[in-house]
Amino acid sequence: MSHPPLIEAEGLSVSLSNRPVLRNVSLAIRAGLRTAIVGPNGGGKTTFVRVILGFLGADSGTIRFFDPSGTEIARPRIGYLPQRSTLAPDAPVSALDVVFLSLFPGAGWPIRVRSLPEVREALNRAGLDPSLSAVPVGRLSGGQRQRVLLARTLAGSPQILILDEPDTALDAGGLRTLRRLIAEEVERGKAVVYVTHDSSAMGGADVIYRIDGSASLEESC
Repeated sequence: MSHPPLIEAEGLSVSLSNRPVLRNVSLAIRAGLRTAIVGPNGGGKTTFVRVILGFLGADSGTIRFFDPSGTEIARPRIGYLPQRSTLAPDAPVSALDVVFLSLFPGAGWPIRVRSLPEVREALNRAGLDPSLSAVPVGRLSGGQRQRVLLARTLAGSPQILILDEPDTALDAGGLRTLRRLIAEEVERGKAVVYVTHDSSAMGGADVIYRIDGSASLEESC
């Protein structure tokens, strides 16, 4: 099975508040593989992810994106599961709203109606009880809210999934669901990236990069 690169970083350097955080980072994220990003706190793992997501710019170097055929493209849709819930406890939105708005921000009612099957499928795959899909997220437990974020990550079939220390935020049932989903997404040829302190936590990794200011390849299948 071919594993073409979907992301290539070359010579990436980033400073925050005039302090160098990443220095000359070069690595590739490939389709159909589980890539673990490991390293100490403060080593630059989160900074690297923020550059991939477009939240930060680099001082120097490049980051390029490709489709599975190898054609260079603009930054694609990337499914991102944050380490902690970003849903406000008092937010007047349901799980259905959260996933729908991630797919079609600002869209009107007709699009919402047509997209409901896709939204419900994402919530179902993430393991949220269907009876909770219309409940305001503030009334859900922490584990249930994280499942809503997992559904948001999966919605729209992104080619790249980035999971930030997922084993620290999900309950035991959520972790079992996530490991199953990772296996399914990799089988479909998706690139799954997780920032982690334990590369075996999500069922292992095919490629492991250590980021501690710079990047080094620790293991590759």
